[in-house]
Amino acid sequence: MKKTAAARILVILVSALFVLSLPCTGLAHSPDRMEVVYDHKAQILSVQITHPSNNPDRHYVREVIVKKNGLVVSRGEYSKQAGDTFVYTFHVPATGADTFEITAICNIRGSITVKYSPGV
Repeated sequence: MKKTAAARILVILVSALFVLSLPCTGLAHSPDRMEVVYDHKAQILSVQITHPSNNPDRHYVREVIVKKNGLVVSRGEYSKQAGDTFVYTFHVPATGADTFEITAICNIRGSITVKYSPGV
């Protein structure tokens, strides 16, 4: 009977240690906010992203995808972020009739997508 109780306790302890060793995705979240500005003269699309993180080396925006009129025209891949709010720029020629769709993807969980028309 003592062997059975000891075996159960061992299984519970090993299971608990396994669960505690898993990455904590419950604290991860998608980017909070995204603001987009287009400079017609320089043909630069500036994307300001807000994604608070206590550890930006391990929890960060890993990818930003820029679509123009439904087609991917630029993509940025990252391995950390500079702070809670940061700006990425993309050289993308556009006219006032074009429409951008920008998606920022968290490396752990979630994303945010914004549609933007540069106007004239």
